[in-house]
Amino acid sequence: MKTRITNIDTLSALFDRLITENIKLFFFKKDRLEENVKHQKIVISEIKERISELLNEIATTGKYDYVLEKRTFKVEDVTETIEELIECDIIIGENDRANLEEANAENPSINNFKKNHKLMRKSNEQRAVNKNKIDSIFKEIVKK
Repeated sequence: MKTRITNIDTLSALFDRLITENIKLFFFKKDRLEENVKHQKIVISEIKERISELLNEIATTGKYDYVLEKRTFKVEDVTETIEELIECDIIIGENDRANLEEANAENPSINNFKKNHKLMRKSNEQRAVNKNKIDSIFKEIVKK
């Protein structure tokens, strides 16, 4: 089994991508963008297939090796769960949309941009911690 790389092909990266693509699907449905909905369903299906392939590979080889992501920013007191990973992705999406709305406003506020960016940055860092924890826990499960 090859060594996997965080943010590219680890289990947590695939979970994170699945979450993100489902959030996009939610907004495409909400905005009634049928072509985008069809496309998202294909993307989601492919990601699920890759998760299944990875799980089968791990079950067959009994190994799960990956390279941790190193971060420059530390978040204190992190509860590393998939639910928290989902929450971070939602916060990132909400603040990205808020920045887009602010950019299109008649009188954009730099303070709103700064607030949204700080929330996005914190959530991005939290995501990295969560994904590392998911991979670490999964590696320990596979060892047993």
